Amino acid sequence: MLRIIIVILLTLVVALYFYTDRQKYYYSLTAEPAIGQILTEVSGWKKQVLLRHLAPETLQTVSDEQLEALLALYRGFGNFRSVNELEFSRTVSAFSLIGEKRINYSGTANFDIGLVNVNITLVERSGFFLIYNFTLTRAADK
Repeated sequence: MLRIIIVILLTLVVALYFYTDRQKYYYSLTAEPAIGQILTEVSGWKKQVLLRHLAPETLQTVSDEQLEALLALYRGFGNFRSVNELEFSRTVSAFSLIGEKRINYSGTANFDIGLVNVNITLVERSGFFLIYNFTLTRAADK
């Protein structure tokens, strides 16, 4: 009985690996370019532009004051220049099997102030990617 359970668990792990690998490839062609476009557009740090890129459920959870504070903080980073590196989250992709599909990337991007750590979660709606959540922090100087 234990062998059967182990074989089932190993089969599930291998299946999840292949599923998330397919997701990683697909989103490298679609979501990664969208992240660059989104960061380019929102890095002017204008409220109306950011609002256009936020998912409806995100808009429901963030207050106007929180949004203004976030914009004030991120204005200090300046404009987005380029993506340095992005890493696809297989864990978030695997959990999307049992809930709404979310795509998460983390890595670094170049802004006016230099390298910035980026963590962004997107949802896909009608062929477009919307921001579900994102954070930016100044990367440690090396």
